[in-house]
Amino acid sequence: MRKQHSVLLILLLGLAYYSYGQTTEVTPTFGVKWTGFVKTDYMFDTRQTINSREGHFAILPARENLVNGEDVNDQTNFNILSIQTRLKAGITGPDFFGMKTSGAIEADFFGNSGTGLDDVNGFRLRHAFVQLSNDKVEILMGQFWHPMFITSVFPDVYSFNTGVPFAPFSRNPQLRLTTKGNVRFIGALFTERDFATRGASVSQAGMPQLHAQLQIGSVANSLGGFGVNFKSARPALGAENITSTAFIGYFRTQLGKTTWKAEAIYGQNMSDILQISGFGTANGDYVNNDTFTAWTEFNADFSETMEWGFFGGYTKNGGYGEAITYTNGFLGNSVESAFRVSPRIGWKSGKMKIGIEGEFTSAQYGSIDANGDMNTTGVDAVHNFRLLTTAIYNF
Repeated sequence: MRKQHSVLLILLLGLAYYSYGQTTEVTPTFGVKWTGFVKTDYMFDTRQTINSREGHFAILPARENLVNGEDVNDQTNFNILSIQTRLKAGITGPDFFGMKTSGAIEADFFGNSGTGLDDVNGFRLRHAFVQLSNDKVEILMGQFWHPMFITSVFPDVYSFNTGVPFAPFSRNPQLRLTTKGNVRFIGALFTERDFATRGASVSQAGMPQLHAQLQIGSVANSLGGFGVNFKSARPALGAENITSTAFIGYFRTQLGKTTWKAEAIYGQNMSDILQISGFGTANGDYVNNDTFTAWTEFNADFSETMEWGFFGGYTKNGGYGEAITYTNGFLGNSVESAFRVSPRIGWKSGKMKIGIEGEFTSAQYGSIDANGDMNTTGVDAVHNFRLLTTAIYNF
């Protein structure tokens, strides 16, 4: 792992050296523009959480864990972390058979492995892709956001969880084609790397995930879209593949000076995009779990130096609909439903922003009953309030 980090760091430094030596021209044949930010988060939680990276990526409040009648997860937590700090190299170059070319390498210090302390602060790859474009189409090849993570419609919360598990979150190696105009078709085939389907392999299934999406409107103003995702994954060598589908709908519009965003997802076995979802077995066959998720957000500027926002999300575990003998998925398929409300306010000047965000999240845990449905009898909902203060310096 450290060797991989060193190779990536040497590559980025080499690009920096090369870009520094370029002459200044109106239309350079090759160039690298460095951007990124330094970010420090101060986090206080009223309860222990299900999380990643020492609590930085908070997902849900931890369920009750009773020891001698006391809930040991009903404990506070405080941390300060700067591991979200990020570096990006935007690359431009000469045309490829008449198509404009560009690329990007983006990395941060968030590490790659779960909750292990050994990898926190680890230098890791986020995005690495090249693009070809003309006035009709854009082709992306490399690692980029999952096509269900809509880059023009996603939660702008200060927390690094970016709305998880109410909004999809994943980056994938892919081949993506996007048409241009006010009506755009997006088609992608992709595999999994850092964000993988729990308990099954897409690569071993012998075919990539497939996605088709239609987007209408202007990226700079109001837009909407809907899409469908198809996945085939193999739980074990020699086993049959399990296939699943997911559907997404979303929009963004202006209400005066306020931006309003909303998104809804209904799908199966969506553990790879960090939804409370998975699959199980029944009578020797694989069965998908169904999940519904929706979120909305309002945000605007008070003035040139102040901003505000409000995020709300809800997710519901639809169960399996039949008796299950084995399950595998995100959060162990133990969450029946959850919701979150999260207001924020920020002060900004020049390249600097300081923000405060409150995040109240409630989760209802349960178990899978004999019919494959979620049973919450005798299980109390749990809640966490996170107070986050963030300082971000962009460059």
